[in-house]
Amino acid sequence: MKNSFVQQFSQNIKFKYSCFDRVVLRGYIRWLFFPGGVVKFLRLMGFRKLSNGVMRILTDQLNAHILKVAEAKEIPIHWWPSVGGGKDGAKQKFVQEKYARHDAGKGDSLYCILTDKEPVRTFACRELTSTNVGKYEKIYDCRKPVKQYYIYFHDQLLGGPCYLKISSYLPFQCEFYFNGHNAIQVQLDKQGVHYRRHDNAFVDVDDPEAIRKAVESLHGRAVLNRVTYWMNLFFKFDKGKYSTCSKYLQHEWYLSQVEISSNIVFRSARFCTSLFERILDKFQRLGLPESITQIFSRRPHRGSESKTFWRLYDNNACIKHWFRGNSIKQYNKTGSFIRTETTINNPKSLGLQKPVLYLTACLWKGVECNNRLLDCCADVDVSSISDQEPDIFTKTLTDPAGHRVSAPDFRKDRQTALAKELLKPKYHVYGFRTADLHKNLSGLFRNPAQIRYEMNKLKARGVLKKHDNKSFYVVTQKGFSWLWLQICSSSFFKNPMISRTIKNDALQLAARPSQIEEAYDSIHLGLSKLTQQLAIIPCS
Repeated sequence: MKNSFVQQFSQNIKFKYSCFDRVVLRGYIRWLFFPGGVVKFLRLMGFRKLSNGVMRILTDQLNAHILKVAEAKEIPIHWWPSVGGGKDGAKQKFVQEKYARHDAGKGDSLYCILTDKEPVRTFACRELTSTNVGKYEKIYDCRKPVKQYYIYFHDQLLGGPCYLKISSYLPFQCEFYFNGHNAIQVQLDKQGVHYRRHDNAFVDVDDPEAIRKAVESLHGRAVLNRVTYWMNLFFKFDKGKYSTCSKYLQHEWYLSQVEISSNIVFRSARFCTSLFERILDKFQRLGLPESITQIFSRRPHRGSESKTFWRLYDNNACIKHWFRGNSIKQYNKTGSFIRTETTINNPKSLGLQKPVLYLTACLWKGVECNNRLLDCCADVDVSSISDQEPDIFTKTLTDPAGHRVSAPDFRKDRQTALAKELLKPKYHVYGFRTADLHKNLSGLFRNPAQIRYEMNKLKARGVLKKHDNKSFYVVTQKGFSWLWLQICSSSFFKNPMISRTIKNDALQLAARPSQIEEAYDSIHLGLSKLTQQLAIIPCS
C-alpha cells in the first residue's frame, strides 16, 4: 500500500495492511433460469409430465439429504423466526455468540444450520386449456417464498464463521460468504505470529509482512476449491440408500460483493481521531461526479450514478461515496485506525470479470481505489493536530496512590489567580513553597491547605514537580505551556468574545469603536464563516 498519505504520516503510523473484508459469492445453474431450460431438465431426468408435484420431488430429496447430514454430524437445525429472527447481520451475530465464540478454529467444523423462508425467483406449473390442444401444463417463472438453508461452519482456509446458503427449490440459487480477516487469522495462527485483533480488524501484529503473504495466498482458485468442498457435502439429493447430484445441476460461481479494506493503524488514538475529523471537514465534497470518477479510474457516465452521504458506523462518523453501484467509504474504526474500504457490487462497471477466478483482480482494483482516495486525503496540515494522549487536563484521573483527582477548574477566580502566581519569574530559579504562595494569595485562599488541594490537581497532571531531596516545587515545561494557554485563552479570547456578544446597546452605537472591538468583529465574522462552511449550528 504505497501512497502519499502513508508517506505524510509515516512517523505516526504503527503499521498498515490491505486485505479482503466481506466477500459474497453467488452460485447459479444458468440454463435453469428460464422455463424452457426447466422443461428440458425435467425431460432429461425422465419426467414426462410437468407439474408442481414433480418439481417438489427434487426439493424433498434435497431436504432429506441435508437432514441426514445434520443428524450424522450432530448439527443443530434452527428455524430462524423461532430463535429471534431479524436481518442485517442478525444471523451472523447469533452464530458468533452462540457457537463460534469459544471455537478453537482448527480445521473444518460445522456450527449449525438456520432455516428461513425468503421470497426468491422460482418456477410454478399451471394447467391450461386450448381449443386445439386441449389441456396442457405450462411452467412459468414467478416470485414466491422458498425455504433457505444457512449452513454455518469454520473452514480450514477461510476461517469462520462462513456460511453456505442453499435455496431448496428450482433453480437452486446458492450463496457463499466468508470474511478476509478471518482467513488471515487462520494463516497467522498456523505460522505462530502474535497479533491482537479487535472487532473486525488487526490492531497489533509482530510481523505485518505475514498479513501481506496471507492475503496473496487467498486467490480465486483456492476459494473456489473450498466452495466446491462444502457444496459436494450438502448439495445432493437423497435416493434412499445413497445421495447423488446430477451432472446437469452443477453451479457456476460469480462475485456478488467484494469489500477490499486498507487499514492504517496509528500509534496514538488521539492523533488518529483528530486527523480523521480534519479529513471529514476538508474532503466532504470529494464524492462529486467529477472527483469520484477519478477515484475509480473510470470515464464519467450520464445520469445520476454517483452520490455521497454521511452515516454512523458503530457510533463513529463514516463518509461513503457511490459510483455505478460500487462504493468507497472511510471511517475511524474503534478510534485507533482509519479504514478505507472499496465495495465492488458491479465488477463489470469497473472493467472486471465476475467469475470467482478473478477474485485477485478485485483486490488489486480495490487497493488502487483506496490509494487514490488516500492520496487526496494526504493534503492535511498536521501542525495543529496533537499526537498526545487523551486530554488529562479536563478529565478526572487516578494518582499512583489510587485516589481520584478532579480536573482544575479555571472558571474559579482562585484557580486562575494560582496559575498566574505560578508563572511569575521569581519562582523559576529556586522554586516555591506553599507558604510563599499563601503570602500573595491570602485574599483568595483561607489557609495553605486550600492551596495544597489545588496544587495536587496540577501535580497529578505533571504541571508541578518537586526538586530532588528538597521541599521546593517548580513548574515543568509542559505545565508552563499549558498554564499560559489557559490564561491567554480566558483573557484574550473566551471572556472578550463572550462579552462582545452580550455588550450593551450604548457600546454598539459608539461613534468610534476601538481597534480592539474591530478585531473582535473580524474574529466574530471568521467564526461565522467557519460555522457556515462546517454546517455547525451555533447555540443561542
